[in-house]
Amino acid sequence: MILRRAAAVALAAGLLAGCQSGPSATAARATEPGDVAGASASADVLPSLGPRPSPTPPDGTSPVVVDATLLGFLPQDVEGSAVTESIDEATNAISNPDLPRIASGIDAAVAVDSGHSNLVYALVVRLLPGKLTDAIYRQWRDSYDEGACADAGGIVGRAETTIDDRTVSITSCVQGIRVYHVWLNAPGILISAWAIGDARFGELLMDNLRVPS
Repeated sequence: MILRRAAAVALAAGLLAGCQSGPSATAARATEPGDVAGASASADVLPSLGPRPSPTPPDGTSPVVVDATLLGFLPQDVEGSAVTESIDEATNAISNPDLPRIASGIDAAVAVDSGHSNLVYALVVRLLPGKLTDAIYRQWRDSYDEGACADAGGIVGRAETTIDDRTVSITSCVQGIRVYHVWLNAPGILISAWAIGDARFGELLMDNLRVPS
């Protein structure tokens, strides 16, 4: 199923693995979550995803929690298709032992119009103050894009656009999947999403975010 496979790839093999370089990064993106080895982190570098033997979060951090209130930043529906929580994918995301370095909460949601093959999957992250630097955000985008596009023929292009007065990064995959990222600086929220279908659910989701003024 494209939702399950692409979401799993993006979360387990892509979100932060782009912080590595060389053949080891490629290997990390190609394996399943339990096969990815952790790596040490520097100030602006997050290691690859993958559970460690102990569930204890990194020193000086608190565990990331699934926070359903984060879905309040997303529209309630996209073109009439309800945006609903994807608890399994949210739980998969918090299994990353390095996420507590930048985040305190996370949740995931999906909107599906199966009759017309339109879908958008979104991950909403509550950031710790001052922890998401420009460098880490760029690494997050690059590796998430590679993971999301892994089963869709790879990446064919990246661009930035303005949607509702916010800068949104958009990546296109060979087989029609598009990936979106927006960093809401004031509320400290990061939203990454991927979408497929002619109705452009990704753009519609980004255009109708509910952000406090």
